[in-house]
Amino acid sequence: MNAEINLMTTLGQRLKESRLKAGLTQKQVAERVGMKQPSYQYLEKADSDNKKSSSHLVAIARALGVDPYWLATGEESSNIDDKVKKLLDGSPVVTTSLNNNDQNKIWIDLVNIRFSCGDGESIEFHFDEVIDQYEFKPSFFKKYGVKPENMKLALATGDSQEPYICTGDIFGIDLTDKDIKDGEFYAVYFEGEAMLKQIFKEEGGKLVLHSLNSKYKDKTVSDVNGANFRVIGRQFYRAG
Repeated sequence: MNAEINLMTTLGQRLKESRLKAGLTQKQVAERVGMKQPSYQYLEKADSDNKKSSSHLVAIARALGVDPYWLATGEESSNIDDKVKKLLDGSPVVTTSLNNNDQNKIWIDLVNIRFSCGDGESIEFHFDEVIDQYEFKPSFFKKYGVKPENMKLALATGDSQEPYICTGDIFGIDLTDKDIKDGEFYAVYFEGEAMLKQIFKEEGGKLVLHSLNSKYKDKTVSDVNGANFRVIGRQFYRAG
C-alpha cells in the first residue's frame, strides 16, 4: 500500500484517494466488484467510518490495490500476524459464579467480532462491545477438551455454510487448536477476510477452504498465497 496515503481519514476519503491513485473511475471500480455505481459513490461520501460500510470492501480493496484492513479501519499493520492479533485483541473475559443450585458456572463474553461465511465480507472490529454473556458448565469444557481462557465466541455472517451455520449464529473457537484436521471447520484469516471455512488438505500442502453452499466457490491456499493465510482456531461449538 502507498505510504503517502494519510491514515487519519474517513472511509470515504480513503476510498477516493486510493481510487484516484489507481487511476480508476467510480464506475470502473463498481463494475470490477459487482456493485452499482450509486452504491459505490455513496461509500465515497462517507464522512466517518461508523456511518457507512459495505460487504464489498474486501473486493474493493483488491481492485484498488490496497490493504483491506487499512481500507476498513484506517490503521496499518506491519504484517498478517499483527492483523490477526488486532482481530483477537481483548481476550475473552472469563468469570465464574454460583447459581441457586450451588453449581459452578463459567461465563464467556460474546464480543462484537464477526466472521464471514460468504465472500467479500468486510471485517467488523468492535472489541470493546460486549453483546452478551453465555454461561457454561465446567463439564462443557471437559467434554470438548478446551480451557475457558482459550475459547472465543464469535458471530457468523453470510450463508456459505448453511445449513450448518447461518447468519447470526454464535460459534465457539478454540484458539489453541490450529493444527488442521481434514474436514474440520476453522476460523481463518485469509487475504483480508476473517472467515469460517471447512478445510480439506490436498497433495503438495495445498488447502481448500470449502463452503457447504454450492453457490460459493472454494478458495485454495498454496505456496503462492500462503503468506496471507493464518488459522485462528478450530470451531468446536455452535448455537443458532
